[in-house]
Amino acid sequence: MKRISRPISFENFIVGILCLACTLLPYGHVFGQTAEEAQTAETRPATGSTEAALDLITEAELKRHIDFLASDTLQGREAGTQGNYAAGAYIADQLRKQQLATVSDDGDYFQYFYPNFRNIFAVVPGSDAELKNEYILVGGHYDHVGFGNRSNSRGPFGVVHNGADDNGSGTAGVLEIAESLASLDPKPRRSILIAFWDGEEKGLLGSRHYTEYPVIPLSQIKFHLNADMIGRLRPEGLEISGWRTATGSRQFLAQQNVDSLKFQFMYSYKPESDHWPFFEKRVPSLMLHTGKHDDYHRPTDDTHLLNLDGIRQVSQFMLRCAVAAADAETLPEFQEWSSEESAAFTQIFDRPAQGEPSRLGVTYNGKLAEGGIIQLTSVVSDSPANSAGLQVGDNVLALNGLTTKEVPDFRTLVMTAPGDTVVSIRREGTELEIPIALRGDPMLFGFRWTMDDAEPGSVIVTQVAVGSPADHAELEPQHRIRAVGGTKIGTRDEFRKLLAETQNPISLDVELDGRFRSISIERPLPASGKMLRANSVGRVETADAERRDKK
Repeated sequence: MKRISRPISFENFIVGILCLACTLLPYGHVFGQTAEEAQTAETRPATGSTEAALDLITEAELKRHIDFLASDTLQGREAGTQGNYAAGAYIADQLRKQQLATVSDDGDYFQYFYPNFRNIFAVVPGSDAELKNEYILVGGHYDHVGFGNRSNSRGPFGVVHNGADDNGSGTAGVLEIAESLASLDPKPRRSILIAFWDGEEKGLLGSRHYTEYPVIPLSQIKFHLNADMIGRLRPEGLEISGWRTATGSRQFLAQQNVDSLKFQFMYSYKPESDHWPFFEKRVPSLMLHTGKHDDYHRPTDDTHLLNLDGIRQVSQFMLRCAVAAADAETLPEFQEWSSEESAAFTQIFDRPAQGEPSRLGVTYNGKLAEGGIIQLTSVVSDSPANSAGLQVGDNVLALNGLTTKEVPDFRTLVMTAPGDTVVSIRREGTELEIPIALRGDPMLFGFRWTMDDAEPGSVIVTQVAVGSPADHAELEPQHRIRAVGGTKIGTRDEFRKLLAETQNPISLDVELDGRFRSISIERPLPASGKMLRANSVGRVETADAERRDKK
């Protein structure tokens, strides 16, 4: 590892050691083990497996780390200060206790850089002879803003900004992940680099220094998870930024979400934390964040306001992701075009489609419709119904031979009908058949969808028609359909074919907000006569049921 000589005087070094010693007086167990910890250790499950390693991430240990890092004595951990050096010494000691390997030949966990800042690294060597030369990077920054100033604080200034959430929470989470990784036997196939960045609050200095002077070549880092402010998990869920930098990462993340955390997959991706320098160097980089709050960059960002159980859940999720990525046969490549995306462009996939004009353009008596009688109460001007000559008071009997008795929900009947349709009506005692050209394409199940190169194997629902089979099945815009009847989705045509050929009821495996579930949807089949079906290209046809049965 390339190192810069330590830019700190002997006098300041001694003062820093004294500061650390004083700081640790309330935490006398830091360099040893209390009786309570010894008893807890005796009751822990045997380590080795991932599940056992997950149990090592506890609220008690997370709180212990954060209580120390966010104590007043460390005076806000501003990069280059004595409090920051004390925090760094604490982190290095925790890594040393777990006997984690260093990245330097001299056994030092630190990477020094100008003027007197320090990144901290440890390595969990991979177990695969070839893949161990590839790395998964898990990190977070450990510095904060000290006493605050006009450029980095929301006030008041001159008071210790403890930074319990920013980023004591992320630092504690990465420390617990490091302990869990150290317990694994065997180790994951790829190596895992654990990083604690310094100088983030001064402009991502530590991570930028790394990308210019990497201790592990950037070409060997295949996936990066950055934990910054994970201490205030709320019902809105965990924000995940950068998921589009690697193809298929959304599905990968959802697969590791065994605790059903709610995810907010963010399209906004900004240079706000240490993921950004790696993104600029074409490394797939994700940032995990539980959201800003009123205490952000204020002295009130203290430990007692944290959601410790939330930190535990996010840390365990990160551990699962790190191990799964390290053990994967292959990892997705960096998406070259992700650097050119804008939120305005990509949000089209997660914004419900605007309401479209009615295919027919009528309203009808809802009370009579409950009995299968569709009596028109209005005909919209400049609509297909108006162009065809439908009138208020007409009773609609059928569309293309399908009666309102066979498909009781008239909206479904209109929605699924072919564009060129014959409407049967009764007007003043006379039955008439009127050709009509409906607007738009038919929707057999009542939803529209698209696909996105960043999410291979997913169909993204963009619109669900009210009263449709999709609506009744509780399919929603933003749902990602992953499989139909247990068969995974490939291309657009394959999806259409699966919908057309799968027997009722059709089971859809969907993901929303990082959670998987199954939805059962019914194809709108009439009781007799003709039926609706979707052909191989997804258009709707009418077919004689008896002729089909003979085939």
